[in-house]
Amino acid sequence: MNRKKNDIERRRMALLEMIRQANGERLDIDQLSSLLQVAPVTLRRDLAALHESGQISRSYGKVAAAEHSQFSLSATVPDQLSRIAMRAAQFVDEGDVLFLNTSRTALQILRYIEAPNVTVITNNVLAVNMPHRSDMTLILTGGEVRYPKYTMVGDVAQRTLQSMKANKAFLGCSGLSVENGMTTEYFTEVSINNLMLTQLNGPVYMLAAHSKLGHNANFISGDIHLISNLITDRTANPETVQQFRDMGIQVYLV
Repeated sequence: MNRKKNDIERRRMALLEMIRQANGERLDIDQLSSLLQVAPVTLRRDLAALHESGQISRSYGKVAAAEHSQFSLSATVPDQLSRIAMRAAQFVDEGDVLFLNTSRTALQILRYIEAPNVTVITNNVLAVNMPHRSDMTLILTGGEVRYPKYTMVGDVAQRTLQSMKANKAFLGCSGLSVENGMTTEYFTEVSINNLMLTQLNGPVYMLAAHSKLGHNANFISGDIHLISNLITDRTANPETVQQFRDMGIQVYLV
């Protein structure tokens, strides 16, 4: 499974490099499929993952490199994600110990936390350079760094999380549904996300734009019953929102 996952990551990096070398020119998806000798369904899955991570933009069957990488701290964050992060930060209290995963929305919370003496445990390499309160303590899990998300995974990261408890978790996802719970595009993040869901003495806050709701990515990180709160934007489908509320999840629309 690890070898297969490595092949997927190498293919996606090759795809991203090809898009970047186009110097802003929008490339046709069918053209990319032919050049890479990849089935269209596989290519579309790869493009969806790159788009989610903020590396490319997609429209009308064509793709281009994003003007700003998600991994640049000066990158423009969509307004809906900023609103979600700002609302999430309001649930942080003095002295809290938090789990944050590699979601770019979760990362933005660091900008907005006003509570003093908060400890953040994360596997997101970029957290160290994100603006935050001077009295905040950042703990990185360590582990193998995987690109393009700058995530720390593997045995070291898992052992770190297994030795710690938090009282709140703020997690992003690739998809969230009543049927499959929290899902991700990256197999290497499954165990990390699951530990953040379970090594916990308090509530889980899922941070998900409306496009993630009802969507199922390839790998399941945790059951829907592990999630107590959902923060999403106001354009979320009302029927989908009601499904989560029927499961006992508190939903906040921002």
